[in-house]
Amino acid sequence: MSYVGISLSARILLNADALNMAESVGNVTRHRRAPVVIKTKDGLQVLYVPAISGESIAHAYQVHLAEVAKRYGLPVCKCCEKGIFVKSTDENALNNCGIQIPQSLQQPGKKGTKKSKESGGIKKSELEKVIIQQCVVEDVGGFLNSDNTVKRTSRFRVGYMLPTLDSLKAGAVGTEPELHVRYAGAEQSGGQMLYYVEIGSALYNLNFSLDVSNIGVLSSDNTEYGEEVDSLEAPERFKRAEAALKALQNLMGSMLWGAKRTRFNPQWEVMSLVVAVTDVPFEVSPGNEPSYLFETVERLQILSNNSKVYYFDKEGLKKPQEAKIEVIETNSYLEAIAKASEEALARLGESLKLK
Repeated sequence: MSYVGISLSARILLNADALNMAESVGNVTRHRRAPVVIKTKDGLQVLYVPAISGESIAHAYQVHLAEVAKRYGLPVCKCCEKGIFVKSTDENALNNCGIQIPQSLQQPGKKGTKKSKESGGIKKSELEKVIIQQCVVEDVGGFLNSDNTVKRTSRFRVGYMLPTLDSLKAGAVGTEPELHVRYAGAEQSGGQMLYYVEIGSALYNLNFSLDVSNIGVLSSDNTEYGEEVDSLEAPERFKRAEAALKALQNLMGSMLWGAKRTRFNPQWEVMSLVVAVTDVPFEVSPGNEPSYLFETVERLQILSNNSKVYYFDKEGLKKPQEAKIEVIETNSYLEAIAKASEEALARLGESLKLK
């Protein structure tokens, strides 16, 4: 089957955000920070900058995926439906989340799955298939069942949102603890309590990629030597891929991710976005500099001549003058994602031989 993948990078301006907080020190709640190395005229320098973890973005994406999957009539387990992504970690999780393991896979009088006669070990592929049949989120987001050492790698990848390198070099990033007052009860002096929430402002870079063609396909790690990798039926795989791409659009369109949204909803603006649909595994160049569109096209056209790049630009990106692959500008960042999703689904449908 032909490979179909989609990846994007976006430069997003966030002002006064508290989307990912770390520990509290006294009455101060700190913004998450991460070390970043930048190159200066004097050499290399380490900066500790505001950051938003990949786990935070991944959680939000899977919430959107669960909601979309339910609307599409696709199966979602009880835990993922509630936004509790414990996944199928062990037998307790399987039971609590409503994953039904057929009797044929269970050993009489013993917990777990049946043994494979060929290898004497756990038939991992059978358990993996049972789990993903019953939950789209675990299909796309992966899981690790520790009872039987069954690992399904996530079909999507996302990393930390960090300030772009060009903004760091310009010194255009900052955090500040802001004073707030809450009513704390009459027993305290004046009934008021002071506290501080550290907010951050930066031009962040967000990266996300999705292995569209392997949604609904079992992990080769769970198959035995010489065994063909199994998958769900083609129409089911296509519908799940459609849901996964729609969830990505909802994630980026709503911008509803991160913590403290009720009172620290940040001002945000997407300055630019680059999204690629590829026939080889590929990651769009991170939007650390305004040259990331140019760098993406330069890299991709060496690896593939059958890929497309869509982009949105309101900050003056460096653009390729001549390209061997198709590069398409759009009027909005959501249009770029929507068109890329349509292209990815068209390629997947052709690969699956769906009419």
